[in-house]
Amino acid sequence: MPSWELKPAKPAFPAFAAEWDRLNAALYANHPMFDSRFVGSLLEHFGQGDELLCIHRSGTTCDGALILRPLSLGRWALFLPSQAQAGAVMLKDAALLETLLPALPGYAWSLDLLSIDPLYSPDWSHLQLPRIVMPHANTMAVDTHDGFAAYWKARPKNLIHNIRRYRRRAAETVGPLHVVSFTEAAEVIDALTRYGQLESAGWKGREGTAIAPDNAQGRFYADLLARFAATGQAFVMELRAGERLLASRLFIRNWQMWICLKTTYDETQSAFAPGRLLLHDMLERACAEMPAGAVEFYTNANRDQAEWATHLRPIPHHQILRNDLFGGLYGIARRLRRRTVQGSSGKTCNPLTVGSYSNIADLPPAVLELCRQAETQYPEFAAGWFANLQKTVFGNEPCVRYYVAERAGRPVALLPVRFARQGLTRRVEALGNYYTSLYSPLLAADASEVELAALIEAASRDHGAHEMRFAPMDPQSPAFAALLTALRSSGWIPFRYFCFGNWYQKVDSDWAAYLERRPGELRSTIRRKGKKFAAEGGTLEILADPPDIETAIADYTHVYARSWKKPEPYPEFIPGLIRWLAGKGWLRLGIARLNGQPIAAQLWIVSHGRANIFKLAYDEAFAKHAAGTLLTARLMEHVIDQDQVREIDYLIGDDGYKRQWMGKRRERWEIIAYEPLNLVGSGLLGKKLIGRSTRRLRAQKKKDSPD
Repeated sequence: MPSWELKPAKPAFPAFAAEWDRLNAALYANHPMFDSRFVGSLLEHFGQGDELLCIHRSGTTCDGALILRPLSLGRWALFLPSQAQAGAVMLKDAALLETLLPALPGYAWSLDLLSIDPLYSPDWSHLQLPRIVMPHANTMAVDTHDGFAAYWKARPKNLIHNIRRYRRRAAETVGPLHVVSFTEAAEVIDALTRYGQLESAGWKGREGTAIAPDNAQGRFYADLLARFAATGQAFVMELRAGERLLASRLFIRNWQMWICLKTTYDETQSAFAPGRLLLHDMLERACAEMPAGAVEFYTNANRDQAEWATHLRPIPHHQILRNDLFGGLYGIARRLRRRTVQGSSGKTCNPLTVGSYSNIADLPPAVLELCRQAETQYPEFAAGWFANLQKTVFGNEPCVRYYVAERAGRPVALLPVRFARQGLTRRVEALGNYYTSLYSPLLAADASEVELAALIEAASRDHGAHEMRFAPMDPQSPAFAALLTALRSSGWIPFRYFCFGNWYQKVDSDWAAYLERRPGELRSTIRRKGKKFAAEGGTLEILADPPDIETAIADYTHVYARSWKKPEPYPEFIPGLIRWLAGKGWLRLGIARLNGQPIAAQLWIVSHGRANIFKLAYDEAFAKHAAGTLLTARLMEHVIDQDQVREIDYLIGDDGYKRQWMGKRRERWEIIAYEPLNLVGSGLLGKKLIGRSTRRLRAQKKKDSPD
């Protein structure tokens, strides 16, 4: 049975260090800042004695660990002294935290996971507990993959010019410069002493925060660097003029990552920026010695620092609440006390910008690339899908918005929505309608809830929204979890609701083997009806690239008009969809004809290894021929044997006939959220809570009543 072990961290960690490092290797490729030597040093020098080492085991296997400290009554936080800028959460799946809160002493209602690097964090998508994400810092990194020449050429021209100018000025002021580095333990400790002396001569010395041999910080870095130097993973780089020390940097590293722990420079020589000159030379060396990695700075980058970065990303705090009640109450309280915070110097770099567009055609090419990436997962995430939906369903209504989050000029999140109003209620909804079988924000691989929350806040502000609705969504997807978290982090109160079942089939064989696994009654119908249909002049055809697309559309429309289905309220949507699909090569339009007359039609979408069964119709006057069943079989054979898809999807609903063709079922859910701090939103929230409570009381009363 999986369980948590809670131990006093200081005495227990040394014996657990080897298992900790195995987790670090498996989860985060031996991240240096999560190494047991780093964490052990932090505990030894800054631990207060009340920290808990929390170890999760499934059977005999250790699959989770983190170190917590009590923060206040019922509230725990990740152990993270200021010397560590990234928190170590050694869990592959954050869902393990659901059993940790009840296991902690007392009644734990909150868990603060501080400074979580999104590149080195657990999978949040299966966590059912409420989670709030709070912006903390925007760190920077330099990718070394392309070499230093390409990296430096891509820097801003003024930065390149300034470095040249600083070198000339340094040569005129102090003479030739050179860089020395130290990796042996004794040399590293001597270099640390020099570092402390240089730092103490500057503003940190005046404020009493500089490294010194006789203070806690000095002892920590001496211990830490000695531990890493024993395996060649610590080094110090110095910039000198002759024997004069001008700048110094402290590092720990592995084969694919250098982490700059601290930097200092001679403030009397700031006219030629010795710290920047050392940074330039350090990055040149990193590109030469580590051609497939990154230099991580784990800092809150200012605008000047950001010019050196190839990547900027947020480092947020995550707060995990025990249940939805605590999540809602804490979210409201946080919203009430939240204030706009501005940096005193005005130099802090905020790489996040939010843009809004009213038409998909207006999106810049870099944003459309997000759609191109997303369409590989699902065709309804493609720009062409939204373009057809907007043109044929919403027309020129000014209700459509595409919100885009860009980090340092690179798009990382796209939220397509529409504004709606019902009475006094102003609503932000997913851009879709009953044609939509799956919706999602479109997220880059490194997007975070911070960017998504910014889009939520922009949409809410622009419409003065009281309510938000996003459906239908995959509740197992990272985007679903991210959207819930983004809503909570923006002060909204979200709820989850079931929408519909979705039947699908993973394809792992050819058509013959697939058919053999279908129910005998279905196989018999296909054989008997197929022979009779062919004998009476029936034909089945699949149009993928019809020479006359308008004739194909007319055939589909003819069948649909004679089917049992209600007339389309937006008659141009399907024709527009067929034209777009044909142009993409994704169209599979099946037509069953009897003596040349179309009597059944099916619209399938085939893209990126998926076949989506989008629309079905048949002429009821010819129902006895089972043309719909025969057409489904023909299309199944085509997509399995010719298109070689990996999955076939029946999209919306739990219709009984779908079970004959599909072997698996999943669900689509909706997120509905309310703005708790305005009159209409709080009224809607109160109504929802009362309704839920009433249903629960009725269910409990029914359960308790005698048979």
